[in-house]
Amino acid sequence: MNPGCSLISLTYIASERIIPGKQKVRVNTIAAGPLRSRAAKAIGFIDMMIDYSLANAPLQKELSADEVGNTAAFLASPLASAITGAVIYVDNGLNAMGVGVDSPIFKDLNIPKNTE
Repeated sequence: MNPGCSLISLTYIASERIIPGKQKVRVNTIAAGPLRSRAAKAIGFIDMMIDYSLANAPLQKELSADEVGNTAAFLASPLASAITGAVIYVDNGLNAMGVGVDSPIFKDLNIPKNTE
């Protein structure tokens, strides 16, 4: 399993195996994009992540806590009664874009460049 994938894997496993359907428990994950918050400031580069998202996501706007909260409210509501084992991306579509080669995360990785 790749590092960082454990939450998604646990979502799949819990929804499929651990929680029997008779209990009517649904297990889903919300994968939020870069969100400006006091907690996010602690990672030190959240502003860079938000700027990258604004420049590259299909919906070029800043993500709000309300949008993530609305997704949680939807998943907890009867409207989502048939949804389980899902990862819901709330990131203005950034996950669908992948990581661009111009991403700042590649700057300090010393990736060899093709010199041909």
